Amino acid sequence: SSGINAEYGVTQIEGTIEKYKSATPPPPTRGVSPAAPADAEDAGSGEGEAEEEEGAGMDMEDLITRKDVAEDLDKLAEQLGSASWQERAEALDSVDRMLKEAVNIKPNLGSDFVAAIKARVADKNMAVKLKSIGIMTSLGSALGVGTKKHKELFVILFPLLSDSKKNVQAQVLDSINVWVEHVTIRPLLQGEDLVAASSDNNPNLRSCLFTWLVEQLKAAKVPPKLPKELNLLVPGLFKSLEDRNPEVRKSAQGALPYIMAHVGYGAMMDKCNNLDQKSKKTIQDLLEKNKEQADALAPKKPPPKPKADLKPEQPKKQRARSPVEEPNEDSGESSPVTQKKSAPKKGLGKKPALGGAAPAAKKKKKKKK
Repeated sequence: SSGINAEYGVTQIEGTIEKYKSATPPPPTRGVSPAAPADAEDAGSGEGEAEEEEGAGMDMEDLITRKDVAEDLDKLAEQLGSASWQERAEALDSVDRMLKEAVNIKPNLGSDFVAAIKARVADKNMAVKLKSIGIMTSLGSALGVGTKKHKELFVILFPLLSDSKKNVQAQVLDSINVWVEHVTIRPLLQGEDLVAASSDNNPNLRSCLFTWLVEQLKAAKVPPKLPKELNLLVPGLFKSLEDRNPEVRKSAQGALPYIMAHVGYGAMMDKCNNLDQKSKKTIQDLLEKNKEQADALAPKKPPPKPKADLKPEQPKKQRARSPVEEPNEDSGESSPVTQKKSAPKKGLGKKPALGGAAPAAKKKKKKKK
């Protein structure tokens, strides 16, 4: 009968397979699955773990179709460098149309185009300059995460904040914010680009920079500590705190507690030693005044690990201290032993172990006799 049942089961399975052979699986409803594990061992880690890491394994960038426009952009490089501002403006219009049609582009921009657009954002003709800044904003949107490969383009925007015209400053800041959304503030702090801008003699640049920096430090999701290079901004900050321009002083005072929160009160006090006596007193008073706010803004240290993590190690230490060692025959001394093992063997003539083990052994001998 068992043979008949087995044959019947195989027939049932084959029938089910044939029934659904031409059926198509339903579309996924929970998003993109995480990447397949490298080996079978990882694959068997459990369904629950896979569900927990589903969000982490999701890479939406893989779902975006990007167009390669490097060759077309390079073809416009020569016209972008034309002596006629009208031709330069026409080339920028062509670039703008190309980016709008492509929507999302690959990170390769072409070396000739990159050099040309760098020159155009500083163009003496205001119409061409504004068009170029607009192109930088469109590039940031079209590149997406690809902006990370073009930091050299991103940093050329900061010197443009030195322009006294508010509409130019606003357009530059819009472009910077589009780029920083993908690049993040961390690589900027690790370089010297912001350091140079923070110490620039142009008051418009420093005023805009420190105001923008405060907004970024407020909004950015940063680890407990920002890069140590942030302390390189401190000399420029001190300079701005004493600037004649009230707008510069105001923006620097707004940035002071946020920068101190990461650099530290003590470290900034130490940097005051490089100032003259008058400036030193002024800056130290400002640091003391903002210390409480800086402490409140300072990143909180991660909580200590729970004591439960140390429990597996405790039995090892207890075993090491417990008296379970055998006598050391080489040294002639005996280590602490249990009462069962403490009785000396016949004929060995060794001294009994201390701690009450010897009396117990003698009693046993008397009983045997």
